[in-house]
Amino acid sequence: MKQVYIAVFALTCLSFPAISRSAGITTVGTLNCAQWAEARKVKASKVYEAYLLGTLNGLSIGSGTEFWDAKGIELKGEQVFYWMDVYCQAHPLSEVVKGAVDLINENTDNEYLRRVRAQPE
Repeated sequence: MKQVYIAVFALTCLSFPAISRSAGITTVGTLNCAQWAEARKVKASKVYEAYLLGTLNGLSIGSGTEFWDAKGIELKGEQVFYWMDVYCQAHPLSEVVKGAVDLINENTDNEYLRRVRAQPE
């Protein structure tokens, strides 16, 4: 598992030097749907899957929103990966983090969005 974290760190710091700006927030190491789809197709997506899980965990913790058991049914990683596969097929020019926000909103009936909007600036 330690190797996965090292790989995620290296991938984030080295492979994606571009910085993107979305809604006034700067992010480094973005992952787009084309990268996600290609990695999943060639079965080389473990690092990207860890990126997605970390993003969802961060969104959940940062907003105080239960994601993984939001509807009383435990959501599994493979379900999340499949959801992102479908999302990226429908939104090939999107970023995976945008898909993660859409997923957390979908799974929490927009509780994530309500909490984020209610937070003071």
